[in-house]
Amino acid sequence: MIALPPAFIFLFGLLFVPILGGRTRKCWTLLVGAAGLMMVFLIGSGSPDLVVAIIPGIETILLTTDPMRQLAGILFTTAGFLVIIYASYRDLPRIETIGILASVAAALGVVYAGDLITVFVFWELLALASLAIIWSSTDPDSPGAGYRYLLFHIFGGACLLGGIVYIIATTGTAAIGAAGDGMGFLLLFIGIGVNAAFIPLHTWLPDAYPRSSVVGSVALCTFTTKAAVFLLAAIGGWGTAVAYMGGAMALYGAVYALMQDDIRRLLSYSIISQCGYMVAAIGVGTVAGIDAGLAHLVNDILFKSLLFMAAGAVILRTGSGRLSELGGLARTMPKTTVCAVIGGLALAGMPGLNGAVSKGMVFEAAGALPSLSFLLIISAVITVIYVARFLYLGFFRPVSGTKEGRLPEDAPTPMMIAMAATALLCIVIGLNPTLLTSLLPGMTAAHPFALSHLIESALIFAGAGVLLLIIRPLGRPWRGFETDIDWLYIRAGRSVVWIARNPLLHGAEGIGTRLEWIINSLRIVSANPPVACQIAVRSIALPFVRAFSDPSKTRAYEERLSHMKDQYPHEQISIWGGGYGIIFISIIAFLYFLFYMIE
Repeated sequence: MIALPPAFIFLFGLLFVPILGGRTRKCWTLLVGAAGLMMVFLIGSGSPDLVVAIIPGIETILLTTDPMRQLAGILFTTAGFLVIIYASYRDLPRIETIGILASVAAALGVVYAGDLITVFVFWELLALASLAIIWSSTDPDSPGAGYRYLLFHIFGGACLLGGIVYIIATTGTAAIGAAGDGMGFLLLFIGIGVNAAFIPLHTWLPDAYPRSSVVGSVALCTFTTKAAVFLLAAIGGWGTAVAYMGGAMALYGAVYALMQDDIRRLLSYSIISQCGYMVAAIGVGTVAGIDAGLAHLVNDILFKSLLFMAAGAVILRTGSGRLSELGGLARTMPKTTVCAVIGGLALAGMPGLNGAVSKGMVFEAAGALPSLSFLLIISAVITVIYVARFLYLGFFRPVSGTKEGRLPEDAPTPMMIAMAATALLCIVIGLNPTLLTSLLPGMTAAHPFALSHLIESALIFAGAGVLLLIIRPLGRPWRGFETDIDWLYIRAGRSVVWIARNPLLHGAEGIGTRLEWIINSLRIVSANPPVACQIAVRSIALPFVRAFSDPSKTRAYEERLSHMKDQYPHEQISIWGGGYGIIFISIIAFLYFLFYMIE
């Protein structure tokens, strides 16, 4: 047993990526991935904590172990190693390679952290690593997608930091523990919820993931949301608010996945939906619920990364990622098709594959809360439908008028190795669930082959089949529906801009004009206040003089007023009597009172 955080292996490894190139960089990256995986197995659940004092009175725990952390550590290093193998089919840009290694390091840092300060440091590293992956893509829309991703995660990181500071201030410790209630709960809920794709904070995910490279999307689907789900489980104490948020995510993501034409956007919404299952189970709060959420976290990383790998192979060979432009790939890409079918059926919850193991556990745990199981089962039916559309339209739909010689070939060997290994894990866990359940912190058993679970799965698949037969357009390609709740953000932003450009700007201009008039008037009056007062009084009295005086007196009055205006401010008048003094003293007193009240 050793006491070195596995994250340091990947952080050390990425330092050499900028100076290595070609085959040497590929071999070095594979070596780093293998070393990190070995390190996780060598740690063991009984390793001593690694405590580092930052400043007097505040200590950070860079490494602490328990069964839950060991499970997540093995999962993230295994998934990272498979991503590295998958990526070795070509020379990745250096920044993308650095982003992948940093993502693995950050996820492991969050997993093995023993305090919230360490969690926050690696949380921000994960955001930067994901941003590097997105911006390394050649997609012309990746800069905008990365910028929007950054805005969301700045907001989420600020909320997470606020929650951590609040907890430290109120409890005196940064130890990872129950969320509690009040402001700390709310800030942590929002901060973690951004990365976990809570509704309506999810729109960065289907926007960013399809804009990355085919390798980048596999890495992104593995770490960001799953590290957030792990942190939810590690903190605990969330209650029914998080559970029902999970139910909403499961249904919302499934519905939007059904409406997509872009395969990676479809799988991105599927991430939101499947994360909903995890969040719902964790929110239940029971030992069985935590185990179910963690089990589905493991399985979703496996079958979802397998599907993203298959999608990447399809995009690489065909140049298209839209279901409406694909079809007939089962003939020319049979190995990729087999992997896609295994991943799709595992996602749908087919008995014998890993998805059925954890979905059954989630359904059982969700039974503790009213209506939650119903939401998840409806989501499961929709999941079967969009998986069927994905597999049929992408791989089995007949395509007429295409010459055999122009059809694409199968995926490159490194891609196939990674996909085959991942598919094998999906099958092995599905056939022998104890390989997974024995690693869970509560060791909750799974019964995917029990009669009740088999009947439940059969009803879900049958319901999906009936809907596919009744609603025939579900089996046809369409251009997809990509308008999400972010149109509200766009409208809100445009409204703010309109208000700033119109009412606020015009109002500010009007206030400025009036202030300028007042200042100019005061400047003019201050040049000769007695004459100015006389002119003002005479001007006010002029209409009455014209109405009630004879013409000669009116003419003399007007000439005198005109003369005073022409000569102003040089016109002089004599000030006599105490009346003027009283008037001026009153004015000064009034102005003093006015300024005093304003201050």
